[in-house]
Amino acid sequence: MPIHLARRACGLTALLAVAALAVAGCEADPAKSASEPPAPPALPAAPAPASRPLTAAELVAAALPGEESPEAYGHPVSVRKTRAGDRKSEVSDAACEQLLAAVHARRPSRPAPAVVEQTFNWKNDMNGGNSTLASYGNSGAVAVFAEVREGLSTCRYYESPAPAPTMTYKGTVTGAPAPQLGDEAVQFEITAPTEMGPHVTQYTVVRTGSVVVTFTKLSVGGLDPREFPPALIAQQISRLQQAQR
Repeated sequence: MPIHLARRACGLTALLAVAALAVAGCEADPAKSASEPPAPPALPAAPAPASRPLTAAELVAAALPGEESPEAYGHPVSVRKTRAGDRKSEVSDAACEQLLAAVHARRPSRPAPAVVEQTFNWKNDMNGGNSTLASYGNSGAVAVFAEVREGLSTCRYYESPAPAPTMTYKGTVTGAPAPQLGDEAVQFEITAPTEMGPHVTQYTVVRTGSVVVTFTKLSVGGLDPREFPPALIAQQISRLQQAQR
């Protein structure tokens, strides 16, 4: 009897081994041969080429023309000169201060960017608009735009001294859908109450290569258009792209 039981155990062990081999055979991919060589490892993606930084003179040349339509009457361009003793912005919220410093090219940067400012004057538009073109060396433009996104993610409200000494600017920040422009872009509005009605400034910020350009359009009391002309924004981005080639 012990011999009979031992034979049954051996037979069971053999059956289990055969079953294990069958399962392993079912899990294998029959379409692949055992002699097929392994796939080569994927090569890392090539880094995007760095865009050439522009000088102040090149930014001036790439700025929009002064009379782009019959409704316009002059768009003066000027190179910003950094002056010692410039007053630091007094903004109550740190995230908002970071956002405003980045979009207006006021953040510390080494090397310092070349910055050009342009004022837009249109007929039947009392407040017009402005643009700031800033070209950064190395990867400065990418870092600045990252600060724009970071500040915009948490900045909702801030206070700062108004031009009148007894008044305080109280700005509420509202995000808007980002336009499909340049390498990356954001858009938002800052609204503040005034005696003449809501003071609304639209910001459109675009990075194209080494340049971060900010377009602002002011409307007070709903009397002016609230939007910077999209066709002019697209034209400016195209001119900057051409200048960096």
